Amino acid sequence: MAKSQERAAPQHPDLLAAVVLHTLVSAGTTGLTAAQVAPACERDPDDPSEADEIAAALAILVRDELALRADEVYRPTRAAIRAAELSF
Repeated sequence: MAKSQERAAPQHPDLLAAVVLHTLVSAGTTGLTAAQVAPACERDPDDPSEADEIAAALAILVRDELALRADEVYRPTRAAIRAAELSF
Protein backbone atom coordinates (compact mmCIF):
# COMPACT_ATOMS: atom_id res chain seq x y z
CA MET A 1 0.00 0.00 0.00
CA ALA A 2 1.35 3.44 -0.91
CA LYS A 3 2.35 5.90 1.78
CA SER A 4 -0.45 8.27 0.79
CA GLN A 5 -3.01 5.47 1.32
CA GLU A 6 -1.56 4.51 4.72
CA ARG A 7 -1.67 8.04 6.04
CA ALA A 8 -4.49 9.06 8.35
CA ALA A 9 -7.24 10.96 6.60
CA PRO A 10 -7.08 14.73 7.08
CA GLN A 11 -9.41 15.97 9.77
CA HIS A 12 -11.04 19.31 10.28
CA PRO A 13 -8.59 21.33 12.43
CA ASP A 14 -11.13 21.68 15.27
CA LEU A 15 -11.78 17.94 15.33
CA LEU A 16 -8.07 17.16 15.40
CA ALA A 17 -7.69 19.80 18.15
CA ALA A 18 -10.24 17.87 20.23
CA VAL A 19 -8.24 14.66 19.76
CA VAL A 20 -5.03 16.49 20.66
CA LEU A 21 -6.67 17.99 23.76
CA HIS A 22 -7.80 14.54 24.87
CA THR A 23 -4.23 13.32 24.39
CA LEU A 24 -2.83 16.21 26.44
CA VAL A 25 -5.37 15.75 29.23
CA SER A 26 -4.56 12.03 29.32
CA ALA A 27 -0.86 12.87 29.73
CA GLY A 28 -1.65 15.17 32.63
CA THR A 29 0.42 18.08 33.79
CA THR A 30 3.73 16.62 32.62
CA GLY A 31 2.84 17.71 29.09
CA LEU A 32 3.93 16.47 25.70
CA THR A 33 5.92 17.78 22.78
CA ALA A 34 4.31 18.04 19.36
CA ALA A 35 6.41 15.04 18.30
CA GLN A 36 4.92 13.00 21.16
CA VAL A 37 1.37 14.13 20.40
CA ALA A 38 1.57 13.18 16.72
CA PRO A 39 1.79 9.37 17.05
CA ALA A 40 -0.94 9.36 19.69
CA CYS A 41 -3.16 11.08 17.10
CA GLU A 42 -2.11 8.68 14.36
CA ARG A 43 0.11 11.24 12.67
CA ASP A 44 3.72 10.88 11.56
CA PRO A 45 5.84 13.61 13.20
CA ASP A 46 8.41 13.21 10.40
CA ASP A 47 5.86 13.94 7.65
CA PRO A 48 5.80 17.74 7.18
CA SER A 49 2.10 17.91 6.30
CA GLU A 50 1.10 15.79 9.28
CA ALA A 51 3.38 17.76 11.60
CA ASP A 52 1.71 20.92 10.29
CA GLU A 53 -1.73 19.46 11.13
CA ILE A 54 -0.62 18.81 14.72
CA ALA A 55 0.95 22.28 14.98
CA ALA A 56 -2.31 23.85 13.78
CA ALA A 57 -4.33 21.84 16.31
CA LEU A 58 -1.97 22.84 19.13
CA ALA A 59 -2.20 26.49 18.03
CA ILE A 60 -6.01 26.30 18.27
CA LEU A 61 -5.77 24.93 21.80
CA VAL A 62 -3.30 27.62 22.89
CA ARG A 63 -5.43 30.33 21.25
CA ASP A 64 -8.57 29.05 22.99
CA GLU A 65 -6.67 28.82 26.31
CA LEU A 66 -7.16 25.07 26.58
CA ALA A 67 -3.41 24.37 26.45
CA LEU A 68 -0.28 26.13 27.57
CA ARG A 69 3.04 26.08 25.80
CA ALA A 70 6.32 26.18 27.68
CA ASP A 71 9.31 25.81 25.38
CA GLU A 72 8.52 22.71 23.32
CA VAL A 73 6.08 21.16 25.80
CA TYR A 74 2.31 21.59 25.66
CA ARG A 75 0.15 21.10 28.74
CA PRO A 76 -3.61 21.23 29.22
CA THR A 77 -4.90 24.18 31.23
CA ARG A 78 -6.62 23.59 34.56
CA ALA A 79 -9.92 24.49 32.90
CA ALA A 80 -9.42 21.80 30.26
CA ILE A 81 -8.54 19.19 32.88
CA ARG A 82 -11.56 20.15 34.98
CA ALA A 83 -13.88 19.99 31.97
CA ALA A 84 -12.56 16.54 31.13
CA GLU A 85 -13.15 15.39 34.71
CA LEU A 86 -16.73 16.67 34.62
CA SER A 87 -17.49 15.09 31.26
CA PHE A 88 -16.74 11.51 32.36
